[in-house]
Amino acid sequence: MKKGIKLAYTGITVNIIIAIIIMIAIHGDYSGLTDVVSDWPLSLGVGILALYISGKYIGNKMEFLIDHKKWNSILVGIIGSLIILIIGIGFGSTVEFIKEGIENIDSEYRLKNTLIDYYAKPITWILLFGIIPTIVVGGIIGYAIKKKS
Repeated sequence: MKKGIKLAYTGITVNIIIAIIIMIAIHGDYSGLTDVVSDWPLSLGVGILALYISGKYIGNKMEFLIDHKKWNSILVGIIGSLIILIIGIGFGSTVEFIKEGIENIDSEYRLKNTLIDYYAKPITWILLFGIIPTIVVGGIIGYAIKKKS
């Protein structure tokens, strides 16, 4: 496995662990975490799978940009990690939109409100709590890719 992919996978795993710790810290116990996992198991599974699949391709691209194009390693790592996060959110949100959101579109609950509920709100909440860890871990990934070359 290439170093960019391996480091992207490591960063994704670290960010998932940080998300679990934040969830437990917010609720004070495991109840919030178990509620989220039991309410949205398919969405979480698809979202996490999307993180790792996109991590393979974006990690490879980050390595290319850092090693061959000589771009700023920390900036490439941060941007790459944020793109991976947004892709994961998008896929997880799409699962819920297909499962529940489409049937919620009727005369009173318009498409706009459904899109806000199933896309804008998850992106907002996940980025609100996850942007700082993602930026830090992404910078470390970029720096590590540069150092391993």
